[in-house]
Amino acid sequence: MTRTGRSTHHLRRRLALLTGVALAAGGMISVPAGAQTTPSGDAGTAASVGGGANTPVIECGWALNDADHNWNATGEKMQYGQDDDPVANPGSPCVSDGAGGAKMADNLKVPVIHVKPNAHDDPTQAFVELWGAVTSSNPAGTIVYFDVYHPDGSFKVQVDASRYASSATPGLCAGPTGMFDTAKATGQLTTDAITNIQNECQFQQKGLWYGAFGISKHQPYGLYKIVMHAANAGGAETTLTYYLQVQSFYQLEKDFTTINFGTTSPNSHFWQPTQGDFTFDGVDNSTNQKSSVRNTGNAGIGLNVRFSSLCLSTAASCTDDKRIDHFDAKFGKVISGMQSLGDTSLATALTSDLTSSAKPAPYGPWYQFDGNLNRVLCPNDVAKIEFSVWTENIQAGSYTAPNGIGLMARPEPAAGCPTDVGAPYNAPPTPTSSTHHSV
Repeated sequence: MTRTGRSTHHLRRRLALLTGVALAAGGMISVPAGAQTTPSGDAGTAASVGGGANTPVIECGWALNDADHNWNATGEKMQYGQDDDPVANPGSPCVSDGAGGAKMADNLKVPVIHVKPNAHDDPTQAFVELWGAVTSSNPAGTIVYFDVYHPDGSFKVQVDASRYASSATPGLCAGPTGMFDTAKATGQLTTDAITNIQNECQFQQKGLWYGAFGISKHQPYGLYKIVMHAANAGGAETTLTYYLQVQSFYQLEKDFTTINFGTTSPNSHFWQPTQGDFTFDGVDNSTNQKSSVRNTGNAGIGLNVRFSSLCLSTAASCTDDKRIDHFDAKFGKVISGMQSLGDTSLATALTSDLTSSAKPAPYGPWYQFDGNLNRVLCPNDVAKIEFSVWTENIQAGSYTAPNGIGLMARPEPAAGCPTDVGAPYNAPPTPTSSTHHSV
């Protein structure tokens, strides 16, 4: 290469560096004789890299419970429908923001839905689906998850969300069948918010994200906090907080259907010959005389008891000398905590309805064991219960009462069961019955 050629090549490179425009290889540039080339000056460069453009926006969050309470037994798992307290409405739905988006209030402690757990967790725990609409400049790189907290503030579970509909699957922007309709019916989304979410999803600007978690009947009732998180790699995180209400309920069960006092005599006091125990021997076991009760709900309960008279089988009516109408009962979760009602004398005994001679006899008044924790059934607690009769001066014969003993649960939140104060209660699951019983 000649000197001129080398000089021309060098100048071409310099101009390219100064102007930012590369000259084609082999191109020529002409410089008049005697002229000098003077650069116009150096230019600085600058850039700002931040999270703003990469931060996703959570516009709405909503929750739906499995209406048929049968999560594992259905093909789609969720059965959309009203929540477990359809009268209660959150009153703060996600609405259109008037600027092409949607929005909802953040961190209002108003439950969006109400969920009642399944007794015994049978057939499954009560499941809740959590949903959110997220706008993101990088849907494929967006991470969404939900943190769930117990009413006492302790952490329950983190639910990783899946993308249901986004730029990758625009045909799914209508969501699962019934999902948006239920969100509207439960007061969580307005019609204009749903329209906005679906349209923006079709335009590949919004994604639908969802995940699910189960609520055991061993978990506390009360307000559960849901914190939805969304973030992109290299960008800041955004959150949205809302709440759902887990309802309290109780379910009293007994492991016996009859109490047989055996052979007695007049003017005597007899406790049932087979003692109760602290082992639950199956729901309403007709052959079991080792009487016990338990609570398979999620709230602490006390126990009430009432009696109907045992009537002489051969008598036409249940009159004074043809009935057993004075009783006693004792109950507790431990031997040292047993409470006996009225067993000191006939005068203090519990009675059936003493004003009626009807046969079968009607029930008498309710009597109440106290609210001491030794006599309060927390979730899954088993307690021993036993009964006695005072026979008085009655005729000989066989005495029966088709519905002789009534048992009823009552709420006892002041007793201090863990679930009543919003804390988890870890007890083993067990198998169904009702909360009001006659023996």
